[in-house]
Amino acid sequence: MSSRSAVVVDDEPLICSIIAEILESEDWNVVQCRDALSAITAIKKNAADLVVADIDLGIGPTGIDIVQRARVENPSIGVVFITNLADPRITGKGWAAIPDDASYIVKTEISSASALRDAVTAALDGKSIARRPVESTTPTELLSDTQIGVLKLVSEGMTNDEIAAQRATTVRAVERLLSRMMIAANIAPGPSARVQLARLYWDQLNGR
Repeated sequence: MSSRSAVVVDDEPLICSIIAEILESEDWNVVQCRDALSAITAIKKNAADLVVADIDLGIGPTGIDIVQRARVENPSIGVVFITNLADPRITGKGWAAIPDDASYIVKTEISSASALRDAVTAALDGKSIARRPVESTTPTELLSDTQIGVLKLVSEGMTNDEIAAQRATTVRAVERLLSRMMIAANIAPGPSARVQLARLYWDQLNGR
């Protein structure tokens, strides 16, 4: 029996099972989880050598949160992120929160045993396959961390007054920030601009 233990966490059962099947064929003992709490528990209970985590797990903690918690107790645990997110800052976490030695596998490649195998090997060797999971420029890549945070608030339907209050700034400052965001995202000013900003956030969050 293999002594290598892996925890796979994704809120989509099919993806979890596909990854588990591939890893088991490589002689890994695999625990499948659907949420952050069960994953954190399983990682500790099984002294996992590897965690394969979806970055976006819906409402609640992200895959990034799981990895941060796991690495407190085991700094050397291998990390593979499953994602369609070209810009993980959309989840509320900056690039600084993501380990430099993490590997990525895009969900469209999940069924490829070789792609997953390469990602796992790189993660265990401490060599990141790609610092960013998608090479192409995305509409949010030109936005600062502050602008990403404001974009999320816009997507939640907050007004400029509400955003200003939450960020302890002025409405005028928010207006200037939104104007720069529209320029960076190539969105023309007008009545629909705010809707387009919100759509940009949700499209990026869903990997579109």
